[in-house]
Amino acid sequence: MTLEKFRIYHSMLIEHYQFIEAHLEGIYAAVCGKTLLEGLKDVEKDGMAGILGDILHVERERNIDVLSDEECAQLRQLFVRRNFWCHSCYCELPFDLSTGAPARITDAQQMLEDLKTAEQWREQLYDKKIKLLKKKP
Repeated sequence: MTLEKFRIYHSMLIEHYQFIEAHLEGIYAAVCGKTLLEGLKDVEKDGMAGILGDILHVERERNIDVLSDEECAQLRQLFVRRNFWCHSCYCELPFDLSTGAPARITDAQQMLEDLKTAEQWREQLYDKKIKLLKKKP
């Protein structure tokens, strides 16, 4: 993978993570029992893990099922990967000094795998958000 491709894929990955966070915010706003705007304001400063916690709190409080235990576990793993790509990858990954690209093929493969996973979650959470918003009175 070239440095240019790495940067493009990295940017795409961050884009997916931003939309995942926005969809989680929308899911919370759809189920929190407040107006959509009030719900969005509740979580506007929260990170992804905090928003997930807010959704789980509403699930317990209102006795509803929004995300399964398996989905929550997978999202928590996604958050770990997101934190790496957003905060650590340029400092922790070894890069080839002559090309600037990742030095290990396994790192490039991990990025592509994380990109695919993030894209799937983005679509899944978008669909869930839209369904919940359609139910909202």
